[in-house]
Amino acid sequence: MDDLGRHLATTMRAAAGLVLPARCAGCGTAGDPWCATCRAGVLGVPTRVRVPGTPCWAAAPLGAPLRSLVTAHKDGGRADSRRVLVPLLATALSTVLVRESGPRRAAALGEPVLVVPVPTRGSARRRRGEDPVAALVRDAVASLGAGGPVFAPVLRHTRPVADQARLGRARRWANLAGAIAVSPSRAALVRGRVCVLADDVVTTGSTLAEAARALRAAGAADVLAVAVGATP
Repeated sequence: MDDLGRHLATTMRAAAGLVLPARCAGCGTAGDPWCATCRAGVLGVPTRVRVPGTPCWAAAPLGAPLRSLVTAHKDGGRADSRRVLVPLLATALSTVLVRESGPRRAAALGEPVLVVPVPTRGSARRRRGEDPVAALVRDAVASLGAGGPVFAPVLRHTRPVADQARLGRARRWANLAGAIAVSPSRAALVRGRVCVLADDVVTTGSTLAEAARALRAAGAADVLAVAVGATP
């Protein structure tokens, strides 16, 4: 799909939203893009989740309402879902900045903390017409205001990879091994900095682990991670 086609598709989805009644992106109930029942289902305190070698905080467990919301945002053209996901990711990010020693040291030294979105496969980005994860991370960083962390989309895929959602646990790790790197033109930005990887969900942790490896290989001083939701 070319740029014109993507623009038309986005415009048509927006126009449809003006005509069709709003439906909850979590449960499909008519009347609200995110109903009170689903909203109550994702309230909570960010918790640490297991990602090998990388401290990671998730805003909420990836239960049915939140999983549906993330899918609607990423693959259903529901940009309105971002208004719910942004505060969740921002809460996890704020927790990392306060609770983890690396970001605290950077703040004391007056050094920026880089928030790095996990890269999306090129084929997925073309199909969706945008990179919804990068857009989510950008908006979450912006919501923290001036003087906060810096949005830094520095990672890229170095070879084609399969859709992780179609793979089992072991194959996910093999699929991504060595597949992510810092763009050469952005390497100087990463060197010596504290980096916080950001994604919408954490399942096996393979994507975040590979992305963290790439940042460390480029000279990042410390690497942490955040996500909206994590599987139990």
